[in-house]
Amino acid sequence: MRFDVILVGAGIGGLTAALALQQQRVRVAICEQAGEPFAGGAGLVIGASGTRVLEQLGLREVLDDLAVRPAHLAIRHFQNGRLLAETTPDSAARVQIGRADLQRALLAAVQSNDRECLHPGHALADIGQDAGGVSALFAGRQMLRGSLLVACDGLRSAIRMRLFGDEQPRFTGYQLWQGLVPMSHLAPAAPGLGDADTWIGPGQQLGCRRIGRGSQLAWLALARSNRWSEEDWQKPSGIDSVLAAFRNFDTLARTVLMATPREQSLTRGIFLREPLPAWTQGRVALLGDAAHPLAPFIDQATDLALEDAFVLARAIAAAGTTPEALQRYAAARIPRASASMVAAEEQGVRLTTLNPDTHVAGATHDSHYDPVTVPV
Repeated sequence: MRFDVILVGAGIGGLTAALALQQQRVRVAICEQAGEPFAGGAGLVIGASGTRVLEQLGLREVLDDLAVRPAHLAIRHFQNGRLLAETTPDSAARVQIGRADLQRALLAAVQSNDRECLHPGHALADIGQDAGGVSALFAGRQMLRGSLLVACDGLRSAIRMRLFGDEQPRFTGYQLWQGLVPMSHLAPAAPGLGDADTWIGPGQQLGCRRIGRGSQLAWLALARSNRWSEEDWQKPSGIDSVLAAFRNFDTLARTVLMATPREQSLTRGIFLREPLPAWTQGRVALLGDAAHPLAPFIDQATDLALEDAFVLARAIAAAGTTPEALQRYAAARIPRASASMVAAEEQGVRLTTLNPDTHVAGATHDSHYDPVTVPV
């Protein structure tokens, strides 16, 4: 079966790429190894560049309906909640939204253009390419062929490994927990909790973000760890381990953790890769975490995936051939993404300082980057 573009992975990056390509009248096949796209996870923070992409793709009403636009971003001392820094974001540029909410909205938009474009239960077995196109072979011997294949298959990308070798992800020395709390479990036990609060302590960070029209609180906690043997977003953790790790945090922070339903708390180790000098080979390209996994110390990972998707579609529309399109895409995206990977790790040092009183806010976003107008 022939498609113009084969997308491997139905996460945020893959679905956004599909929608952006459909906008350019490109036929796509989205291949997902799971029986249905995973719609779990907690909250996402999307900055100016990401919201610009979603609005260009016709999802502004989704953001207006489901997202929270925080009035203030607060950095607090881990022991007493004392305010260390506060900023007022552009309410039109920064949103907080449930990952599942955004994924469902993207999938609905994609399938409204083509009901048959999603191929669940397609575990990639092999890829091949020649002068005429690229082929993807899936378990069960299903075969798809297109002019271009895009790897949207995450940190452990099998396609990245095929293209650039078996470089193992590097453990960063941090464990991550995430959770989702209904606000009804907190009120009135959490007075003073804002739309976006982050507590920082010695080697630790806890960030809380309201999502789902303000009805839920998504939190993400990071702590230094000597070792980690697993890397599964879907590993349930309960709350005992995170409460033990954050036992010295203030009452409000611990109230949030204790209110979390056990089934809504997950954990994993944080693994990263080094920036790649190239994201493409022949007719195959990397996108999102497959190309540039980002340390979760800055709220930019979702933005980068959305930018990749939109710029790739623009590059394909502007180019005369597939190799030219991929050359344009890589040139427009690699410098920005690689710089963001470095900035994220540097921000991690600031946010997990041994002395929170010395915290100095650092710039974490390039608010001037516009994926809609950046040259391709």
